[in-house]
Amino acid sequence: MNTASFILRRLFLAIFVLIGVITITFILSHSLGGNPIVAWLGKSASLHPALAKAYEIKYHLNDPVWVQYYYYIVGLLQGNLGFSPSRGFVPVTTVIAQTLPYTIQIAFFAIVISIILGVLLGVIASRYRHSVADKSIRAFYLWGISSPSFFIALVLLIVFTFEFHILPSGGAANPTITAPKNITYIPMLDSLIEGNWAYFGSALEHVILPSMALALGTFGVVVRVLRSSMQDVMRANYIRTARAKGLNERSVFFKHGLRNAMISVITLSSLIVTWLITGTIFVENIFSYPGMGQYVFTALIAQDYPGILATTIIFAIIIILSNLTADILYVVVDPQIRLG
Repeated sequence: MNTASFILRRLFLAIFVLIGVITITFILSHSLGGNPIVAWLGKSASLHPALAKAYEIKYHLNDPVWVQYYYYIVGLLQGNLGFSPSRGFVPVTTVIAQTLPYTIQIAFFAIVISIILGVLLGVIASRYRHSVADKSIRAFYLWGISSPSFFIALVLLIVFTFEFHILPSGGAANPTITAPKNITYIPMLDSLIEGNWAYFGSALEHVILPSMALALGTFGVVVRVLRSSMQDVMRANYIRTARAKGLNERSVFFKHGLRNAMISVITLSSLIVTWLITGTIFVENIFSYPGMGQYVFTALIAQDYPGILATTIIFAIIIILSNLTADILYVVVDPQIRLG
């Protein structure tokens, strides 16, 4: 099977995964209980019964769940994700377009920090295993793994903001600085293209703590897996052969050992994306970062069915694409792997 056929097959299977995610989320979100009209309209629901009735008819709230599901799928196929009650009935697509770029910013820097820190410390731990450095790294990553993202976020906030006053406590950028024009709709990237260095510097300061809060909770898994994988690889027969040929230990370790051990890190990278995406729900709320994680929280509180479903679909698409990317990278790292 060539790469193109493999990608097409995975994309075809992804459609069924998305249908399953949409169906399960739709049923669960409509099983939360309570009256969504009261959650959406507040006092207006009782003061204006005609208005409440109009909303019930418009959104088919009195129809059976399967009827509501049918209308939602029809709207979804037409590119209509509905309107978000928690955002004043603004179209959900507009809310996603406003919040997703900020989540992409946090996730990008979190992935970079997590992978770089994880690989660097994993190499040191495996290179000097059972040493003081190895034990110190192990204690550090165990703290990160065992701590939830919101706890790490609070620790970083206390240390870097309230104690040393180094980094800002929240927000996406200094509100007094003019934001860049929407080119790619990712503010930091747009500021680079536009040459708006003041906004880029401010946005970079504001993104450091949220990204670190996510990365410090995941990098330890990379360290642990890479260290364990390196131990197995360095005992393999081809490593003994490389040493028998007279190659120095440094060349054997990095050129032959690390390259093959990185396959396990690639496998793990797709899982890291999943953990980071779910972690944004807590981190963005702590740092008041206007991303999709914060929107998910407000949608859940307000019983915003369209918002909950739309964000779930977006998260599912991101996770599916990350898994597909990991599968393709297998071949890049080790050409001997065949797609099948």
